[in-house]
Amino acid sequence: MTETVEFETSAWKVWLLAILGVPFLLIGADFFFEQKLFGWFRNLIYGTEELPAFEPRDKILAALFVVGGAALILWGLKELVFPKKVLVADNEGLRLAVAGPFRPPVLVPWSVLTDVSYEVIDDEGDDRPSVLVEISDRAGLPDHPWGARWVGEGVLLIDTAGWSPDAANIVESLWRLRQSVQAPTTE
Repeated sequence: MTETVEFETSAWKVWLLAILGVPFLLIGADFFFEQKLFGWFRNLIYGTEELPAFEPRDKILAALFVVGGAALILWGLKELVFPKKVLVADNEGLRLAVAGPFRPPVLVPWSVLTDVSYEVIDDEGDDRPSVLVEISDRAGLPDHPWGARWVGEGVLLIDTAGWSPDAANIVESLWRLRQSVQAPTTE
């Protein structure tokens, strides 16, 4: 019997990033089309004075706003519909998304996993829920992990602030799965 435990990025944070892209897209598109928003600001600031024409650098900035806003919206919608699995645990071990944004997850077999614990880290006055993963062999894991950091020899600190569910539930689920995987089966 294969049991799998999956954890993904929080939908709320992704949704907020997608909403952040909307003003960028609107401002950039307004510049290229009707300039109603820009016209209103221009009239508010300069009154009826004649303004110089927009320069090429203004068009480049507006294009960057359109591209950046559209990218944030599309990425946010993609993450809402198909959220990225940041940690998957199954009978083989843990699959951690620490190799980079467009790379496959790294497998940490149960045999090299020595401990998993929950910890709240003080990050310049901000409490960050985290999972500490202690392993005996770092083979296959990057020296500079994405969304995590090495805090000791074989100790990986993973920031879980944007994950769903919270870090305490993650650790509890991992221990239950590890015990069920390592328990001798009788058939």
